[in-house]
Amino acid sequence: MLDCVIVGAGLAGLCAATQLAQRGKEIVLLEAQDRVGGRVASTMLQRGEVVDLGGQWLTSSHDRLMALVDDDGLSTTPANSGKLTLVRHGQVRAVAQSDTATEKTSPFAIADLGQGLMRLRRLAERSATDEIWTAANAAWLDQPVEQWVSSNLRTPSGRRDILAAMNAVFEEPLEKIQLRQALVKVREGIDMENLIAASGEIGQVRVLGGLAQVCEKMAAELGDQLRLGQVVKTINQHDDAATVITEDGQQYEASSVVMALPPWLATDFEYEPPLEPWRKETAKKTPPGNVIRCYVAYEHPWWREEGLSGQMSADDGPVRVTFDVTDDAEGRGILTGFFEGGEASMLTKFSQSMRKRVFRDALVSVFGAQAANPVEYVDCDWGAEPFTRGSHGAHFAPGVWSVSGQQLGKPFGLVHFAGAEYAAKFNGYMEGAVRSGNEAAAAILRLLCA
Repeated sequence: MLDCVIVGAGLAGLCAATQLAQRGKEIVLLEAQDRVGGRVASTMLQRGEVVDLGGQWLTSSHDRLMALVDDDGLSTTPANSGKLTLVRHGQVRAVAQSDTATEKTSPFAIADLGQGLMRLRRLAERSATDEIWTAANAAWLDQPVEQWVSSNLRTPSGRRDILAAMNAVFEEPLEKIQLRQALVKVREGIDMENLIAASGEIGQVRVLGGLAQVCEKMAAELGDQLRLGQVVKTINQHDDAATVITEDGQQYEASSVVMALPPWLATDFEYEPPLEPWRKETAKKTPPGNVIRCYVAYEHPWWREEGLSGQMSADDGPVRVTFDVTDDAEGRGILTGFFEGGEASMLTKFSQSMRKRVFRDALVSVFGAQAANPVEYVDCDWGAEPFTRGSHGAHFAPGVWSVSGQQLGKPFGLVHFAGAEYAAKFNGYMEGAVRSGNEAAAAILRLLCA
């Protein structure tokens, strides 16, 4: 009998598996896909450039994930700096080019942004701990979050950055989001500072050659303890053991199981005894985000010639943000961006060539005619991937995290749960997945040693 069966070879599952294997435990890691990484995935473009289709950005506060990057001897690169191209509010899109290096380092702009973030965190804490205050201010908490931002931040850059961060974590347009919903996100552990415009000035970096290298190196260490193409169907618990059964009839018996999948996938299996009803109800209220990650390549990074960073922030349109991910300044220029929420739901029905046209046109509306002739386009429709069914992370409905969301990581008999959505800190982030996987392994080791 095995010590543990781990289901799902994303960051959490790989971390749990390697921690247990390194301590001599008998384990097997089952992955439905033909690759490891889950929502971390990389691909190679036609001329050999490697780009990340899923998780990408890291900061120094992501210390567990950064340690894996360093241990693997991988190199990182910061975001490109320069001028930021903005799309302003209004019926007609106006393009403005501002020197964000000057704007961001202005003491007034920095203080304004810092005060805004501090107020958000204080409100999030008070709305969770002071029931009388929350009830008395119910109407005020129902105001649109955009209205609160406009009233509480004085600088255009401060308002832009906070709204851009919020836009990244909500599936619906911000005009439909109430302040109380935003405060729930803050309480969940959303790291607003790290969501704010990816910039070398705040220490965000990406891994040269793709973040998937971290997952591939852990997979290599596991050897034949990793089984790809194994679609799990059933988890039966009986006496002091659990049996994991795959679609092709293979059975793995172990003294414990780690379900290293997000809630919307983890509750889809056949459990015996059945999962508690509250788990399934909570999972239904934590749907995944809907994201299509896009890349365009140009013969050279022409935006840099104009002092632009390649970063765009828009308040409307199908593409709200782009980043420059060019590795070789002498080679092709590469921009990445996203279709999110409603735009992704609509565009998933279209062909990739049509999505290319929509993405290209969105860039032209901001950057001008030079963006009209990309030489390559690739995208990843995460909502259409059968073994992820969405990205970046879960969207907890109002009140769900404080009522039952925090309990999703609680073991169900011999079954433990690990992943970004179960993490107490950095919930929804790759760092949260690493920490959650390590914590699941530690819990199983304690049981095995008891």
